[in-house]
Amino acid sequence: MTRKISTIGKMIPKLSFTRLAGVLSAAIIALTLVTTPVSAQSREATVLLKADTVIEVSYGSIEGGKEMQLMGDYLPKIMPIVESYGGKMLGNFQVTAVTGGEITPQMVAIFEWPSLEARNEMHADEAAKELFPLREDAMTFFKQAFYTVDEDTPLTFHEDKTYEFFTAWLTFAAKASLPAYFVMSDAPKQNYGPPRFIATLKPLEDGPNGSYVLNPDMAGIVEWNNTATYYGLVNDPGFKLAAPLLSASVSRLDMVHTRFAFPQ
Repeated sequence: MTRKISTIGKMIPKLSFTRLAGVLSAAIIALTLVTTPVSAQSREATVLLKADTVIEVSYGSIEGGKEMQLMGDYLPKIMPIVESYGGKMLGNFQVTAVTGGEITPQMVAIFEWPSLEARNEMHADEAAKELFPLREDAMTFFKQAFYTVDEDTPLTFHEDKTYEFFTAWLTFAAKASLPAYFVMSDAPKQNYGPPRFIATLKPLEDGPNGSYVLNPDMAGIVEWNNTATYYGLVNDPGFKLAAPLLSASVSRLDMVHTRFAFPQ
């Protein structure tokens, strides 16, 4: 049986949404963060990535018309179970552009778990397993990745900024070509924001495996003024001189641009 991915019109197997697929739908609809109003036009929210936790980044899309199935039937029941195992949703993001790679989700979410064991115990919970079919029926795309950070990393998300989530698979040449790329691309970047790396995510060793799991060599979050500045940079003559070094460094580079989903 196949189902349509609404964002790109491709077909994917329903079986890819396994019972271990996580709790992305919890992040898709609801977000309980304290936000700090900056002005009538701009808001910000700060979250903390903790060094002693497992950070789950989930990517997903929902079938049109089934949003309330998640909000009314699934979400209010699954979140207390998640929290009973120490799980916490840190942020929810609406995808505004896909600028490269092989995934095209509608939404991105960040979760925190006290340990991988706690997450696995939550997935083995009988009450949780009874709820998963509601989520699987409503979702048309799902991927996850698992990370740690070397030190506590506070992140402040601004309403008027764009946030890129990237995952990269490196080549053998990357050891030399990637540092050279960063040096050569720095000057043109100054004319386009510049973009800021606000989080370096370290792939979790011995993390979950499966068709729904991304296992990149490096990942992170970049703040841009907007997606137009990204396209301005990649078309800049100076940046084009550095671009071959990036191409030599990665065999795959997924990049999605998002906006932080503030509570309404």
